[in-house]
Amino acid sequence: MINAIAEIGRYEKIHNPEINSNFDIWLEDSFDERNYPHLLLIEFQRVEENGNKRWIFNQVDYYQHSSKFKSRILYKAGKGKNAPDTTPTSKVTEIEKTFNKKIKKWFQQNKKTVFLDANEKKFIQAIDSELEQKSDLIVLKLKEKMENLDKGSVISISFREDNNQKLLSDYPLFSKFINVISAEDYKYSKTLKTFSVGGDELCAICKQKQPEVFGYFTSLKFYNVDKPGMVTGGFDQSKSWKNYPICLNCALDVEMGIKVLDEKLTFNFYGLRYYLIPKITNENARDEILNGIFNFKNSPGIKDADRSRITNDEEEVFDYLKEKQNNVTFSLLFFDKPQKSVFRILSLIEDVLPSRLKQLFDMKESVDSLVFFREYKDGKQMIRFNYGTLRTFFPNSKIEGNHDKYFLELVEKTFSDTKIDYPFVIHHIIYHLRNLFVQDNSIWYQTLQSFMLILFLNKLNLFRFNHKEVEMDRQFYDSFEIKSKEDLETKSELFFENFKEFFLTDIHRSIFLIGVLSQFLLNIQSRERGATPFRSKLKGLKMDGRDITSLVPEIIDKLEQYKWNYPYIPLENLIAKYLLSAGDFRRWNLPVDEMNFIFVLGMNLSKYFKIKSENNKSQEA
Repeated sequence: MINAIAEIGRYEKIHNPEINSNFDIWLEDSFDERNYPHLLLIEFQRVEENGNKRWIFNQVDYYQHSSKFKSRILYKAGKGKNAPDTTPTSKVTEIEKTFNKKIKKWFQQNKKTVFLDANEKKFIQAIDSELEQKSDLIVLKLKEKMENLDKGSVISISFREDNNQKLLSDYPLFSKFINVISAEDYKYSKTLKTFSVGGDELCAICKQKQPEVFGYFTSLKFYNVDKPGMVTGGFDQSKSWKNYPICLNCALDVEMGIKVLDEKLTFNFYGLRYYLIPKITNENARDEILNGIFNFKNSPGIKDADRSRITNDEEEVFDYLKEKQNNVTFSLLFFDKPQKSVFRILSLIEDVLPSRLKQLFDMKESVDSLVFFREYKDGKQMIRFNYGTLRTFFPNSKIEGNHDKYFLELVEKTFSDTKIDYPFVIHHIIYHLRNLFVQDNSIWYQTLQSFMLILFLNKLNLFRFNHKEVEMDRQFYDSFEIKSKEDLETKSELFFENFKEFFLTDIHRSIFLIGVLSQFLLNIQSRERGATPFRSKLKGLKMDGRDITSLVPEIIDKLEQYKWNYPYIPLENLIAKYLLSAGDFRRWNLPVDEMNFIFVLGMNLSKYFKIKSENNKSQEA
């Protein structure tokens, strides 16, 4: 994966006209996507007194900040919350604290830096002395400038010589700090106080023998050698370069690649973020694929609501990538980045082929087209599969808890074609439906979502059922209705046969149809009484075999009371047939979760089992 990130970096260095040297790669943009729109410059003026030249504090200047200052004020964040930044340019938290801990402290710590020459040390010492003497005045002036500023600010230093204002970039000594310290980070660990450098060794990325390779490449926050287990050969971190030796040029390619990931290849995924990392196996396809991703993401039509997507990100590029040849693979690195210095890997899905993406889209379209999900509102299909369907049953919420781990594991399995445990999915589905049901909420939409989810996973053969899925009858894509009581058993059998992975036995079939009959009664109660007291008989969808079978005589009795039993006698007879075949409920050997899922599925697909005969037009579903 690191090699793939380096490849992205090399592409960017070639195609980005703003990248002219290693120095440009190390610099960071303190404008930070408009989060820091204000720039304050503490200006020192060079004056001559009694034949001696010295620097004195002159004023605090205000500028409207922008990315054009990136190469002038030389910002690069430091290591540690209270440590100075790499140069005396810093983002403001609290004005006095930032001035003392970042700006003033920078000059205090660096006036004897070993890689500076004598004149450069003298220059820093002069500014340090003036800062020490004028601290109170400078803080006062900074506060005056910031009094009416409502957003983030950046502080830097400027100098006035011969009436010309100069910034940090005009003095080579400040550039030295960027170059030397950035490269030093690759070879020296301040935490461990050790060097890790190999000489005349092969770089793990470019595979070329290099004069120096480094072991402390820290830009990849998820790769470190601070813990012994990360180091090849045991506990000697100075040998960590053997773990993954990287030369300077390749380290900079990775640095650039990381910036591209942050700016162009970060996507949203139902409350989570991930990097999309392409790995091109065909060199000739590299430019086409990377350029295609960037253009597709930024194209004007990207927010088209009707475009086929499998995630909730309007910039999702999977629909584009699925058409690529298998000379590229993709990794999805899900991460959490609560702070700039903290990077946590949540999940890594590696080596996804375009052909797999196409298969996911094909299965999505197949499921979307089923008659049960072709419900429309304002001309748009209400229920369409995407990974939000999975997220519904594996949420991160206050009520149901944080299921990010399981959610990402299942996402990974769908991309990598790895077996998924059917009872595990059913457990989470019914848990979610129960939470809604006991609060008297409608669960029609979520139940259809759950059916769509298991059909999608099954069409991908992720449950690894022993029985092979049959080719689905065309009418399940066109329409499905029962036109007469004579048609009821035939059409029910057709339904069960086409979805036989979930209706293997007459136990499943009887439970499903009892759910259908229960919903018919609830509809009648709602219409006749404006309430549905029979819901309490369903025990919050925690029924066992005894509970479910005992519902049948109660439902028939209630239907008789409402004088509505006659239209449902064919359905009751069919239920009786399946129950007789199913045998004693004490021997059903079916998990309670699965029984209740099948039952509630019957409830919410009940309208398709309504008999539409001429003599039964008034029947409600």
